Amino acid sequence: MPVRRTKRGEERTPLSSEHDVLICGASFAGLAVARELAGSGADVLVIDRYEIGERQTSACGIPTGWLSALGLEGSARQEFDTLVIHTPHGTSRYRLPFTFTTFDYRELCELLWEQSDARFETAKVEGRSADAESGIVVHTDRGDLTAPLIVDALGWRRVLASNGYQPPDAPLSRGLEVHPDGGSNDLEIWIDRRYVPAGYGWSFPARGEQRIGVGSFDPRIHVKETTVLLAEDLDRPPVRYQGNWIPHKLRGAAEDGVFFAGDSAGHCLPLTAEGIRTALYFGIACGRQLRAVIEGRKTREQALSDYAEFSDSHEWKFRWMLRVQKLVPRLPARAQRLLIATVGRQRLIDWSFGHYLKIAPPEFAGAAPAPSRERELSAAA
Repeated sequence: MPVRRTKRGEERTPLSSEHDVLICGASFAGLAVARELAGSGADVLVIDRYEIGERQTSACGIPTGWLSALGLEGSARQEFDTLVIHTPHGTSRYRLPFTFTTFDYRELCELLWEQSDARFETAKVEGRSADAESGIVVHTDRGDLTAPLIVDALGWRRVLASNGYQPPDAPLSRGLEVHPDGGSNDLEIWIDRRYVPAGYGWSFPARGEQRIGVGSFDPRIHVKETTVLLAEDLDRPPVRYQGNWIPHKLRGAAEDGVFFAGDSAGHCLPLTAEGIRTALYFGIACGRQLRAVIEGRKTREQALSDYAEFSDSHEWKFRWMLRVQKLVPRLPARAQRLLIATVGRQRLIDWSFGHYLKIAPPEFAGAAPAPSRERELSAAA
């Protein structure tokens, strides 16, 4: 598990200030928001309890087009054009209409951060309150922060919402992963009740590291023993654990003056649990709304409304994927195998995966705004 590298001693100064934009959370969604504000002239502060790129929370795989669209190719580790799906009654190999790439989490975050001109501080967000003069006050373990534009990109806990939620009663899936050394040429999925009654196992190779895990759609079902079992079945030691809760239901993207992006808004696709490109996608959309406010093209209220409407417009796509997520585990194993084999016809693969990619297409990213000259000079120094 990562060690929290919070400032200590003389470096741990009180943090109490006002900014134009406050982004809480420095993973995919928060960094995407900051990217969109580069060169806007706004005073943007990003805070997170961990350093940028310090705490990997997923298998770190994404359609390759997103790395290219964001200029993040330097973080790539291994590229795949085929998905291998195992069941107890057979295996299918899907030739994908696009490639999928595993990447290094720290390198991707650092590359994305370089495209912004925001300032960063380590601080743990503890909640918020309302103040008659300052508006929304964000409480951290280093002091209170205020800004007219605030983003919660802190993950599934939805810390800045009026009401958060907790497992196992929340709409969350449970995932656990190990990171042994080794390699493979295949991107693999297991739909097998031997590992989990409702969910799947996976192996995501990343050039010298194999990311092996099990995810359960039912948060009450623990997956440590079966994660170990899958690793052992692949002749890999179960070492370097990481786990997380994965939202599988869309939530409001705006609430009480706060913008929510990534897992805090449920921007994680049901069934596949893919949340990286959706975090980038909705983070970019959020950043564009904030920029419109900064540039005087919208009021904060208009931006909140438009961003919420944009997020809600995807609800039917999430809803249908959630229905499939609930349906597949109810099918007998042989019926699951028949369904996977039927969808495995190339015409259906191209159609279904093509539509799947369009839920959050890489061309949405567009060109990165130019950072301010001050940031460029600072980076050069």
